[in-house]
Amino acid sequence: MTETYRVVVVGLGGMGRHHAEAVVAADRCELVGGAEVDPGRAKAWQSRFDAPVFGDYESMMEDLEPDIAIVATQAPLHHPVTVAAARRKIHVLCEKPIALDLAQADDMVDSCDDFGVRLAVNHIKRGSAYNRHVQELVGSGEIGQLLHIRASEKGGRKVGNALMEMGTHLFDWICLFAGKLEWTHAHFVQFDGRQSTASDILHSREVNLRDRDAGLVLGERGFVSFRFDSGIHADAEFLSQSDADDRDYGLDLIGTKGRIALRGSVGTWMFIHEGEHQQPQEHWQPVALDAEDLDEQGGQRDSASKQLLIQKNLLEDLVAAIEAGRDPISSGRDGRASLEMIHSAWESQRQGGRIYAPLTPRTHPLERWLTAENLPMRQAPPPLVDQEPDLAAAFTTRA
Repeated sequence: MTETYRVVVVGLGGMGRHHAEAVVAADRCELVGGAEVDPGRAKAWQSRFDAPVFGDYESMMEDLEPDIAIVATQAPLHHPVTVAAARRKIHVLCEKPIALDLAQADDMVDSCDDFGVRLAVNHIKRGSAYNRHVQELVGSGEIGQLLHIRASEKGGRKVGNALMEMGTHLFDWICLFAGKLEWTHAHFVQFDGRQSTASDILHSREVNLRDRDAGLVLGERGFVSFRFDSGIHADAEFLSQSDADDRDYGLDLIGTKGRIALRGSVGTWMFIHEGEHQQPQEHWQPVALDAEDLDEQGGQRDSASKQLLIQKNLLEDLVAAIEAGRDPISSGRDGRASLEMIHSAWESQRQGGRIYAPLTPRTHPLERWLTAENLPMRQAPPPLVDQEPDLAAAFTTRA
């Protein structure tokens, strides 16, 4: 058993800072270094955390020999950094989405399995005490047989970008209660109501210059239905409201004897309703969990404090998974399942019907659609001056 796990962070932007704070707060973890190409962010991070910063992540891995690497880059680098760490037998906690396509995700999962390392994905709701509590309630029959899950995104993005950002969290949250995907049926439209087509495919940063690099995306509004091997059906709606609001973000779990509502992208608001039917005027009963909502002194946690707690929980669970030889509670396989739901939705739009899992081929469905229609491949525009750089182009890899 390792006494203390040496942890490095690759990508020192906003999420890299949050992850570093979680490492400092976590039991039996020591922050030993970071990798970053932007000199300003590297200097600020090094000053804050008093740890060396490298311009190349592979040099950092070779020199520091960490036990765990946290991959906090934008999505194009998730695959090469994870594989580089796995080859050095370094365990990985990777940001979401796990990768740009399922071929990359498969390689990440397989590489970690081949080299005997654990791969976790930062789907933050997996570390919430509320979700464990609701799993126990559903398992004990509190709301009867779980039949249906309704999921809503919080807005602030068009559906294409939303799917690869908060949608990956939302779909993973569905899987936590529903199980393994059987099929997907999706409908994507533009704001004028017409069907989204191959000519509407864009790069995520063509849609919004200030958004992260999530590769190819499609759609302005979207509606997706799923069927799972548990028999549960789920529906997700992406209405593309102009403003983001966490009150809209979450799940309704509908059973034969009652309903549970979960809201919030980091912290959680929970409500329960007894009975098979519900009128609009009938109130939900709120449920609060002190373990997540209150700090050590009994004060109310704010959003930043909740995020730190839950990210610390995920990191400490990765340590426990390493020592127990099991998958983390938010595993690479879970992250891949969420990405498969997203890509199956786009493939459903392309084919105009139901898509069965597993999705084949594993390359990006929107890339295949552009190729089939003889349309040019979309590329990321240059980053804005005040925005984090395109890490996929800036980092060097030697693997």
